[in-house]
Amino acid sequence: MIKLIASDLDGTLLPEGTPDIDPDIYEVIRRLQDCGVTFVAASGRNYESVMSVFGCMEKEITVISDNGGYVAKAGKELYCNGFPRELLEEVVELAHRVPDAWVMASAARGTYTDRNDPKYVKWVREGYKMNIRVVDDLLSVEEPLIKVALYTYAKDAAEVAEPLKQKLGDRVSIALAGERWVDIMMPGISKGNALAHIQEKLGVTCAETAAFGDNGNDIPMLMRAEESFAVENAREEVKQVAKHVLGDVTEGSVVAQLKRMLAETQEKSGC
Repeated sequence: MIKLIASDLDGTLLPEGTPDIDPDIYEVIRRLQDCGVTFVAASGRNYESVMSVFGCMEKEITVISDNGGYVAKAGKELYCNGFPRELLEEVVELAHRVPDAWVMASAARGTYTDRNDPKYVKWVREGYKMNIRVVDDLLSVEEPLIKVALYTYAKDAAEVAEPLKQKLGDRVSIALAGERWVDIMMPGISKGNALAHIQEKLGVTCAETAAFGDNGNDIPMLMRAEESFAVENAREEVKQVAKHVLGDVTEGSVVAQLKRMLAETQEKSGC
């Protein structure tokens, strides 16, 4: 029986870059957890932005944010993995060299940019509900930075990520977090490794886990779940990994599947 469910947000539970989620999700999650099923919101977004969607449940759910760079349970930090100074300097310099890209960086509870592009600052504030701060230099931020993210204006994220992988090698972890988003974290950071940490803490196996996703950064997480689901709008490589393919994100397919899983859980456990 499923004891742990992890779901991506953007492109999976809700349309990319919006706070627009089906309000039924909150009651479904609560009823699943009443039946002993832990829910994990797993996102490339930073913690503040995840809470723009799940703030009413902060004390009830577990959160993987920044692709696994930060994990919190019931609002309390479990771990935070920031860049050492020398590596951060190199990552920021390379990110700024990428043409036609906007750069920002995440701390545990904050987001920063040193490129004050009003269009994109407004977008992440209103769409992702990030309290983004504009600073003169990302390297001046005193908080540990967990992730450096690039939004690519014209190219697919995969095209931008490849040369960065060649330059930085295994000193970092690079993930595609959307059609235009490239995320750079410390090596070993992924939603999959974060989920493995949670599974170990809870004593839950992969066979007792379900996961939902749409993008490259979700693949390690899907591989940690016996019941893995991709939405129809997912990248092709994600669909190839997933055991099941659901409808498009705009059809509310994940919430519908969670309702089916709740009914099955209630039938089996009598909760």
